[in-house]
Formats: sequence, structure tokens, C-alpha cells
Amino acid sequence: MSESPHSAIAARPRRATTGVLVGVLVAPDAASIAVPETFARWRRLTPLATWLPIELREASYAGILSGVADALDRVGVIPRQLILLGEGSVARRMLELALRGALPCGGIVAIDIASDMLPFHIVPTVTAIRLVVHRNDDVPQGGLIGALRAADLDARIIHLDLTAGRSAEAAAASATETFVLELVATIGRRTTDGAGDP
Repeated sequence: MSESPHSAIAARPRRATTGVLVGVLVAPDAASIAVPETFARWRRLTPLATWLPIELREASYAGILSGVADALDRVGVIPRQLILLGEGSVARRMLELALRGALPCGGIVAIDIASDMLPFHIVPTVTAIRLVVHRNDDVPQGGLIGALRAADLDARIIHLDLTAGRSAEAAAASATETFVLELVATIGRRTTDGAGDP
């Protein structure tokens, strides 16, 4: 993983305007939970947030860092004003970057990610972590969920049976919406109060 995109994100000495940016990571050839109807509803429910699809050239760690850095530049916000939303393998990489301390942001909503063990130790972060994951009682405590529960993080997890077809999609969208609305309100308050800078 290249250090230069990380440095570009972490070292932005910018005076930001108050507000929240919700960046939706869009990976090449990947389905997204943020279908146009859902996306439009979330925008209506969060009038104080700016929503921005972050189209990644590649779904690698470096691709995510570069895409997020470009989005921050384009909109002119600082990392603590950013909520990232992702799904599947790109969401898992986004989460891993945040848990390594390489991707500072106010919050993360990760949908339908693998719950297997992390290949590193979690570093302290003020990033609010929200997960919508497969219900799987067979995952050992040393897996992702166990590691998050053992760490002193602001992390909340909703377990769903994401294999149950259309009803699972609706449940995942509803859980995601709940998390997004909560984080937009929380991050908006933090940035107004000047607290919680990652």
C-alpha cells in the first residue's frame, strides 16, 4: 500500500465549512445498495448533508485512499466531516483502512462485508463504525466482530440474514438508512461544536 495517498488525506490543513459529506464508494463492476430510489430518499432525509458518489478507478486500498482524497478536495471538507458508505469487498477494505488509522473520517457505514479475522491490530480511532453484516454464528470470536467488540470503539453492528432474497435487501437498506441518519446527525453536531476531529 502506497503511503502517498494516505499522507494526502491526513495532511489537509484546510478550514472547512460546517456540514457533512456522505461519500458513497462506487467500485467498478460492483452492485451497490444505494440504488437511485434509495439514494434519493436518503438525500431527502438528510437536507444538511452533501451526498457524493465516489467512483473508484480501482477497488484497492490505494484506489480507495485516492478516491476519498479527490472527493475531499472537490467538496472542500475535512475528514471529520466525512461519512463513508460502502458495500461488499470495497467496504471491507474501507473499514480496514480506518481501523489501521490510514483513512480518517467521521464515520463509516459498511454493508454486507466479510466477518473473517483482521490481519492486523486495531489502532485507536474516533471514527464511528456502523456495520450491516451477515448473521453467522459460526464465525469465531477472533473474527472481525469479536475484534471490534474487544476494542474501545464507537461501533454498532446489525446482523441480518442477507441471503433471504428481496426481503433481505429491504432490511439491509432500512438498517443502513438508520445508521446513515444517525451518523449525519452526530457528525453534524460534532463539526458544529468543533469536537471529534479524527
